[in-house]
Amino acid sequence: MTERVRLASIGLGRWARVLARGAQRGSVIGLASCFSRSAERRAAFQEEFGLPRAAATLDQLLADPEIEGVLVTTPNDTHKTVILESLDAGKAVYTDKPIAHTMEDAGEIARAAIASGRPFAVGHSARRLGGHRAMKQWIETGKVGRVSLAEANFSNERGLELTTNTWRWFADKSPGGAMIQLGVHHADNLQYLLGPVAAVSSHARKLYTRAEVPDAVMSILEFESGPLGYLGTGWASPGVYQLRLQGTEANLFYDLDFNNWDESHLVDSKSSLVSQAYRESVRPPVDIPATDMFREQLEEFALAIRGEAEIEVGALEAIRALAVVHAALESSQNNGQAVAVAPMVERAGLR
Repeated sequence: MTERVRLASIGLGRWARVLARGAQRGSVIGLASCFSRSAERRAAFQEEFGLPRAAATLDQLLADPEIEGVLVTTPNDTHKTVILESLDAGKAVYTDKPIAHTMEDAGEIARAAIASGRPFAVGHSARRLGGHRAMKQWIETGKVGRVSLAEANFSNERGLELTTNTWRWFADKSPGGAMIQLGVHHADNLQYLLGPVAAVSSHARKLYTRAEVPDAVMSILEFESGPLGYLGTGWASPGVYQLRLQGTEANLFYDLDFNNWDESHLVDSKSSLVSQAYRESVRPPVDIPATDMFREQLEEFALAIRGEAEIEVGALEAIRALAVVHAALESSQNNGQAVAVAPMVERAGLR
């Protein structure tokens, strides 16, 4: 490929800038335009990333024949409208996770993406972290043995910062709070490692945030393949990102420095992965391959537009992660009663 793939950013908040920096660390993508309803944000984004132009309206951006695909980082509850309009305009679509805030919206998006025949990717980037890639390799080669238990946690302080001026404050826009914003990452990671989740038992609490959403969620996942998993997520503590596996041959302990989350080309070097075998008092380090999760996922999307790559995380994988979130919320509403995940997936119109 000699010519960069021309992409445009829709929604120009903090995360759009994180992704733009990732895209510009490589030589595959050329950011060609952008759109936000705020003229001030459009001008600032255009200047920061050296874009040749910015669109005053979404229609103007989607009518631009040079734009091959769009990067959607708008609020979750607006994903469906923006994505459907983009697909209708003939653009390939990358959207930040979660795919949508409801199963029904996720299903409409999935059906439209399939019908369009164009590349569609969802930003479940965390599975690309070097630690998770190494864990997957240990599972596939049998070094960890047969996994019986998994423990995962992704938490930060975001719930303490929420105000009514932010969409994440509201339960109808961000159902589950920390669970749909952070926990959904591990809902994808754990299914990437261990296969589909069959059922979820969960408790959610709103303890310290003033917002409408919970800031503490604990879930037990039952995997179709047999293992059990714990997924914890919170919005009222310093940043935590961990994943642990217990196998019949070895255990693996992965700990990531959340302070470097936005700098995905650095985060692997700031993380640790150690193993524990029988009768080992010292846990030896496991080599973590160097990755750049944001750049890699965007370049995969861009190359797929040119027919040179396949999308790893598309609509189905994203729906399965979102289904775990909604099963957890329904379980919490029923005092922790186990909720099957399959009906959640079916709610999206998929099986």
